[in-house]
Amino acid sequence: MITLGSRSFAGPFLAPLWSPPKNSGLFAVMAPGWRLLTFRALEFGQAGNLADPGLLKHHLKYREWLGIVGTEWNLYIATCEIAVSSEAEREAALRTLLREYRPEFKPLSPDPVPPQGQLKPTC
Repeated sequence: MITLGSRSFAGPFLAPLWSPPKNSGLFAVMAPGWRLLTFRALEFGQAGNLADPGLLKHHLKYREWLGIVGTEWNLYIATCEIAVSSEAEREAALRTLLREYRPEFKPLSPDPVPPQGQLKPTC
């Protein structure tokens, strides 16, 4: 179990070995953290059927996730089942989760802007 925002998620499970539940709910695509047994969320989503075979591999960001983690063997998934729910209810739960989730790490700006009058190093 892992807590993301104020919700408990099952997992994280190694994506290639994951046996998804046949329920609706929320999911978190995760990458290993810098410390042992820590994880960081790359993406949150909702699904009417978490067992949909294309949930991960056919997601628009799948290649991006692999670019971050290197291989599917470094990609993890955690799920929060909401067995009897409408799409609107899952979307509302997802929005709440996104507001509440505060990762431990601070993402680095890809191209930091130098203070006025200073040049960025070129090497």
